[in-house]
Amino acid sequence: MSLSPRNRRQWLISLCLLTCCLLSSCSLLDHSLPNPQSQIRVPAEWEEQESVWMAWPVFSNKHDWSVPDAYVKLLTALLPTSRVDLCVTDAAMQEDVTAFLRSKGVSHPLIENQLNFHYINYADIWLRDTGPIIIKDGNTRKAVDFQFNAWGWGPYVTLPDFASSVAIDETVDRHISALLKVPHVSSSLILEGGALEFNGQGTVIVSEDVVFQRNPGWSKAQVEAEFARLFNTRNVIWLKGTLGNDAHPVLHAPFAVPFGNSTQPVYTLLTTNGHTDEFVRFIDAHTILLAETPTEQEASANPILAKSRELLLHAREVLTHATDQNGHPFQIIDFPDVKPLYVDLTDQDDMFNILSTMDYPSVGKPTVDPQGLKGVLAASYLNFLVTNKLVLVAEYAGLSADMVGKDEEAKRLLRQAFPGRQVFGVDVRAINVGGGGIHCITRQIPR
Repeated sequence: MSLSPRNRRQWLISLCLLTCCLLSSCSLLDHSLPNPQSQIRVPAEWEEQESVWMAWPVFSNKHDWSVPDAYVKLLTALLPTSRVDLCVTDAAMQEDVTAFLRSKGVSHPLIENQLNFHYINYADIWLRDTGPIIIKDGNTRKAVDFQFNAWGWGPYVTLPDFASSVAIDETVDRHISALLKVPHVSSSLILEGGALEFNGQGTVIVSEDVVFQRNPGWSKAQVEAEFARLFNTRNVIWLKGTLGNDAHPVLHAPFAVPFGNSTQPVYTLLTTNGHTDEFVRFIDAHTILLAETPTEQEASANPILAKSRELLLHAREVLTHATDQNGHPFQIIDFPDVKPLYVDLTDQDDMFNILSTMDYPSVGKPTVDPQGLKGVLAASYLNFLVTNKLVLVAEYAGLSADMVGKDEEAKRLLRQAFPGRQVFGVDVRAINVGGGGIHCITRQIPR
């Protein structure tokens, strides 16, 4: 076929325009998709670790449930096989903590050889969320620094010093990064580490309710592009909903729960509105533990369980049809869930004093009864911690005798999931009443 000079010019112009459009499209895609040449990845939590970071407790959320005592149990299990980097505010606190640990039977050699103290200004203990997410770029470690706004319930707290506490905790990840001597990569996304479940190979599970409650101006495409930039993720699995005992403390609570012939308002305790580490966890790149779903009968009798049932039915549907970063389906294993466990709080308890300042009227709800309240613990077996040699998991038989069977089943399944690691159960009710668990107060640092 022969083209006239004029037609040839028009054909060349059209070809150039098409080429420019294609190049432009490729450029846009480069910003939203992971770089196949990048060596960035998020190590899985079962990979080899350098240490576990924690922060010594500064609150007594329930006056007669000792958080320091719970820490002693955790450290007693951890220190023989794991180095622990413990944040304290100053030298005086270090001396007090050391004396307390010694008084509780923690040996001097373990404290001297396995426990490293660091002076950091922090407001609370939730290092899974305020500490950095360590990524690997080839053999180089870097730290991801998200913005922090107190799990999205900050706007409802009226305590005068609350904003300054949030501002302090927003800096914790960068302080730890400096102590680790790793550079940090900042993001404008407001998010917490407990909301992200990685399989170590490019897949992440995250909750819409967490991401968009904190970041209403973002789209899914923008969030996925940011994950690709930060983590080189190739696959984002979106879940929707929240466990009843992890629901937003103002937007969803209180729940009208039947007790005998009447109902009583039950509050969630400064919880996260959908962190994945409460109900779904990877145990290897292809296998997922998912909390068992409350029955329809259980859900009809308790609105907390109804909220959990809605989330877990949806999660099972999504995960059953989801694939990993290579297009392979996952194996899903049912894991025991914890029944609602209740706690009565009064003005002797820090948690009551915080909840009593929450601005419930702004969403059309009454303020907390000044005589006290009933809360539901942020209790979960899936909020476990994996280290090089052991797994730490919550147990609840000491709080409710009928939990013995589930305690044992959770430990049995974790032994199967992590062969070669010891599994220790710890009573962490004093931590649960603060809104989280073992995983929430720890941050593993990969080698």
